[in-house]
Amino acid sequence: MIAPPAAEAFHGIYPMLYAFWDGDGRLDRAAMKQQVDYCVASGAHGIAVLGLVSESDKMETRERLGMVEMVAEFLGDRLPYAVTVCEPDEPGQLAFGHAAIEAGASWLILQPPAQPDITEDELVGFFGVIADALEVPIAVQNNPVNLKLSLSPDALVRLHRDHPNIALLKGEGFSVEIAEVIEKAGGSLRVFGGHGGIEFLTLLRGGAAGLIPAPDFLLPQLRLYSLWRSATPEAIAEAERIHRAVLPAIVFMSRSIPGMLCYGKRLFASQIGITQIHDRRPALAPTPFGLAETARFAEEIAAAV
Repeated sequence: MIAPPAAEAFHGIYPMLYAFWDGDGRLDRAAMKQQVDYCVASGAHGIAVLGLVSESDKMETRERLGMVEMVAEFLGDRLPYAVTVCEPDEPGQLAFGHAAIEAGASWLILQPPAQPDITEDELVGFFGVIADALEVPIAVQNNPVNLKLSLSPDALVRLHRDHPNIALLKGEGFSVEIAEVIEKAGGSLRVFGGHGGIEFLTLLRGGAAGLIPAPDFLLPQLRLYSLWRSATPEAIAEAERIHRAVLPAIVFMSRSIPGMLCYGKRLFASQIGITQIHDRRPALAPTPFGLAETARFAEEIAAAV
């Protein structure tokens, strides 16, 4: 088992990449490279793949690994690389975890397995077995909003203490509970928020290390994070202003995963010059009103920074 990484090794904004499809239903290499290069050039602190906004649930294992390898190729060694492992059982997660590490993953995010009837102790045991068999830092994804299984703050702290390479958490529950986890872990667990950054400043005040959002709001969130780390009253006030400015758009995009995949992906595509979006079914069809709101939000995001 590896030693826990230094506390400052992981922080900042890790955009969770969208899956851009071509007209034949395959990952669009050109669009995916454009997305990676944009995130790197914008100043992202790392890159993440295979979260819910990556449409991992619409891919077979072979496609998921193909996405991991493709992004690793485009990313090179420019930034740390976090890969979500969402296979449905222990053998699948172990095999995929090893393959992701071989492809270049810096750390892994373990998603709960597709076994909704298991107990909390059994879920802790599941994560522990996987983490002990993998040689990179490990996070678990705790998302009581969108996933069927989640862990209590006490269970998360116990998992971290019993398995030292579980050094991170993708915490997507209520910010108050996430702050409780951070406090009970004594600051040794590096916690990244999610849900588009809807509670980003609250999470930072609670001790979070960063955010793993969709890339829609990358520029204002990078600016907000930089201001927060400056820690002057003036910088904090400006961070608050930026957050308030983009919050309506974040709320709109975060109402549902299908909504984010429909409008959030189009919002981001417009920022980086991708004009053709091919949806993989099942998918929410955009409406003229929804597209008009998305265009309005794009202007507000640009004005915020």
